[in-house]
Amino acid sequence: MEIRITEFRSSEKDQLIKFLSSGYWQFHSTPRISKEKLETQYESGYFTGEGCRTFLIKDKNADIIIGVMRLFDLGNGKDDDETPLFDIKIKEELRGKGIGKQALKWLTDFVFTNYPNKLRFEATTRIDNIAMRKVFEHCGFMKEAHYRLAWPDAEGNRYDCTGYAILRSDWLNKTKTHVNFDS
Repeated sequence: MEIRITEFRSSEKDQLIKFLSSGYWQFHSTPRISKEKLETQYESGYFTGEGCRTFLIKDKNADIIIGVMRLFDLGNGKDDDETPLFDIKIKEELRGKGIGKQALKWLTDFVFTNYPNKLRFEATTRIDNIAMRKVFEHCGFMKEAHYRLAWPDAEGNRYDCTGYAILRSDWLNKTKTHVNFDS
């Protein structure tokens, strides 16, 4: 499936809230998000506040949201060298169709092209989110961390999670700098 990505506009607020509140996000701390919580998040700048941008993933041939990416920890302007993170949610029935790979490649290009002071781009995921871990690896991210029992789910269970990152230099050179865990 081919996609197109657009930056979220405030006129799309109702569509965003409907998409996120009707989905099931298995590997997130809150797998079901209420409309009320999303309204509160929206009003607080969670999607569009300082240091944060949100993008809608759409089918290339239709104007329907099939995924959402939230880019955050961008800092206070393009000169800030804070390390950005992201969150991605893809419609359940469309997972496993290459959308995540396309979207993460696009987002990585976006970060390093538009934020020249960003030296790295990071993300974490639950240890059992094998599909996302494969997406990271496919898109040039390297596993850098393993956090034991750091990710709670809605029922209070705790999972290990993993941290991945891509360096600007690796993105530019299309390489992967392996982490030396023994030093």
